[in-house]
Amino acid sequence: MPYPRKVTLPPRLTLPANVVATETDMERGLSEVEAARRLATSGPNEPAPVSAPSWPRVLSRQFASKLIWILAIATVASLIRGAWLNAGAIGVTVIVSAGFGFFNEWRSERAISALARLTARRAEVVRDGKHLEIAARDVVEGDIMVIDDGDVIAADGRILLSNGLLVNESILTGEPGAVSKSTMPDEVETATPATMVFAGTTVAGGSATLVVTATGQGTQLGSIYGAVQRAGRMPTPLEQRLELLGNRLIIVFVVVCAVLIPVGLLRGRDPGLVIEVVVSLGIGAVPEGLPAVATAALAIAVRELSRRGVLVRRLNAVESLGSTTIIVTDKTGTLTENRMVVRSVVLAGGEECPITVTINADGSPRTESNGKDPGQAATAVLQTAALCSDARIAFADGSGPRSFGDPSEVAMVVAASGLPDEGSGLTTLFPRTATIPFTTATRMMVTTHDSVDGELIAVKGAFEQVSAWVGDKHEPLRLKVHELGMQGYRVLAVAHERGGTREMLGAVVLEDPIREDASEAVAACRTAGLRLMLVTGDQLATAITVARDTGIMQEGDRAVLGSEIDFAALRDVAVVARASHQQKERIVAALQEQGEVVAMTGDGVNDAAALRASHVGVAVGPAATDVAVEAADVVLSRGHLMTLVLGIEEGRQVAKSLREAIVYLLTASFATVVVIGAGLVISDTAPLGPLQILWLNIVVHIFPALALAVSREDGPEASAPTRSLLPGDAWIELATRAGVAGAAGIAMLLLAGHLGLDAMQTQTSVYITLATVLVIQCFLIGVRSPWAQGPRLRRMELWAAAGTSFALLLAAAYLPGLRGALDLARPTLADLGRCAATVFVAANVAQVAAVIATWAWRNRLADMEREVTGR
Repeated sequence: MPYPRKVTLPPRLTLPANVVATETDMERGLSEVEAARRLATSGPNEPAPVSAPSWPRVLSRQFASKLIWILAIATVASLIRGAWLNAGAIGVTVIVSAGFGFFNEWRSERAISALARLTARRAEVVRDGKHLEIAARDVVEGDIMVIDDGDVIAADGRILLSNGLLVNESILTGEPGAVSKSTMPDEVETATPATMVFAGTTVAGGSATLVVTATGQGTQLGSIYGAVQRAGRMPTPLEQRLELLGNRLIIVFVVVCAVLIPVGLLRGRDPGLVIEVVVSLGIGAVPEGLPAVATAALAIAVRELSRRGVLVRRLNAVESLGSTTIIVTDKTGTLTENRMVVRSVVLAGGEECPITVTINADGSPRTESNGKDPGQAATAVLQTAALCSDARIAFADGSGPRSFGDPSEVAMVVAASGLPDEGSGLTTLFPRTATIPFTTATRMMVTTHDSVDGELIAVKGAFEQVSAWVGDKHEPLRLKVHELGMQGYRVLAVAHERGGTREMLGAVVLEDPIREDASEAVAACRTAGLRLMLVTGDQLATAITVARDTGIMQEGDRAVLGSEIDFAALRDVAVVARASHQQKERIVAALQEQGEVVAMTGDGVNDAAALRASHVGVAVGPAATDVAVEAADVVLSRGHLMTLVLGIEEGRQVAKSLREAIVYLLTASFATVVVIGAGLVISDTAPLGPLQILWLNIVVHIFPALALAVSREDGPEASAPTRSLLPGDAWIELATRAGVAGAAGIAMLLLAGHLGLDAMQTQTSVYITLATVLVIQCFLIGVRSPWAQGPRLRRMELWAAAGTSFALLLAAAYLPGLRGALDLARPTLADLGRCAATVFVAANVAQVAAVIATWAWRNRLADMEREVTGR
């Protein structure tokens, strides 16, 4: 690879303070001794060092749950009382519950080490006046570094010499086009300085010599990595709601204990009985089966979504999708295809000819205009633009062209190659003899070619510069170019010189095309009650055009620049342009502070921090960068935004099913607490023992809960985001059902006392009655008519679950070893008859009472809403 042996600065190049501060000899570079000293001081050039979570730390976090504390207290109380079997059983429950959480979090908390793979492994530097190839991690601030076509840049640097340097900065800016870099600042607005290059970006063309101004964490890539680390994982709505549920159960447990313990002691109950009741209350208040039920429901949803191309990396993200209220979407690679294509050709007179490029069966392109040949004038524009280009393409059967070089130039070469009878032989017919590369100063590229008709000079670039080169204002073309530029399209003017005569041929209009399903997906999101906001690093005009074409921006919506955004006033903002990765992260945080559940979509490194900070981060497409995938919770493997809508619908269904399962489990827990609490007041015998409650919670009642959680009812999809895990009517329903079920258990306790049954027979009767009433509730949860269950009775998984629960219920009463361990008596036919009669009455009363209570609650809410709105 030819490099200059001596670096000589161009005349009148003024270096900024950060370059001067490096104290580097701009011709000989650093000495080896000085480079070694700087490396020892600053550390290795690793913008994204590998990091991994500590498994003991992840495990310890599982025991921070307040529900685990209740079980731990119950374990200690059992040990104090000498009930070793109870303590062991509860301890196993604690370990199993923590194990579920550890397994899920350990799988989801993979290190975000993919950033390290984006940095170069080797770098060419000048030290002591010699060119050396060194490991990229050994580059230091002040090194003189040489870069060439195809290199991944190892560090941030200021350009000293440039030979037509083009750099693809899409991992930082998200934009597909390569940008020109030179020694002089650009006169127009750009996403990054024209005189700077950045670690992790790729040289798309040309070469350059630069001085390294930042390494490691000081680079732009390093700052993004730091932002991702600082962002941490946002707790999902499900995690937050389960935490709130745990807090409420703690309050229930504390209040009941605070009331019942003094009452029991004042009534002269045995202190040992009081301790047993406290242990039983702790076990009864905790729905031990909830972790298993939630995991099963989410895991089944994950498998279903994976078949649709939605890969879920965190189980809780499924429910988060269902709770999403706003989608903050990136543009490039999400709404657009992240590739440049020729949209149209504008002729010298201002007429616009649309261009369509399709791929033939043999992999070659076919270029047409409105289904016909583009015509001689448009053909001349495309051919000249392709000649004035450094892009290269190769064709492969069935897979389309493979491209190398600047994406805009690739698009023009592909379009020219698809012209009738042209193939890819332009370079053979017009061999190049000289090149003046594009620079930010000249803003145009000039190539000279031989041909059978004599010398041909091809020119393309900014309209003003090309027009000045031709020597004519070309007013109609200028107006059209200005119009298209205001709409956000990239427009390059094209001219040539033959026989000493210069001629303006027209202009090529380029775009990053909108994905086929983008508009449909946006419409589906709006139908589902979701708000969308486009946040991109692209220019404002382009962002507005894409937002309007896809339907994101509608009447009354605003579009703002990232530098001008008011984070407290985002309600009517539909587009944010020129947004940095820090601004994207702040937008997500601001929306969360305003009560929104935020899903962030993106595919680039610049999206990573926002993806990680959102409630649910969505990496879009197979082309998503590794760091975006690592930071995301969900990956759309096929790149279709419509699959995100399917994921949201599935999340809402999961939330609905999970809600029914939780109502069922809490109904069982609260009913158990009612029976135990009442038993301490009205009886000298504990209604249920700790092991009996554990058997009910973990073995008997978990199967109906699983069936409710994993099954789907026929009917319309949920049409609104999940705002609450348990809304008001769900609490009313579970309180009503728990009260009636608890009353059935109390009635059996009183009846057993009236009949003079001993303690073991009494507990057996209460055990069978309470368990049976609760198993039957799986057919009734969520049913809004007194008796008609409709499709619920046709759900075979519920019948299978109920049958399994009844079998386990009776096994505990009739299998001698298990019956002895649980301190149960063998029930007689008379016992079963009394239980059946009590269950029949309780089940019907529970259904009628729940329907009436929820109906009254909803009517009350409707009345309150009418009072507020005045309607």
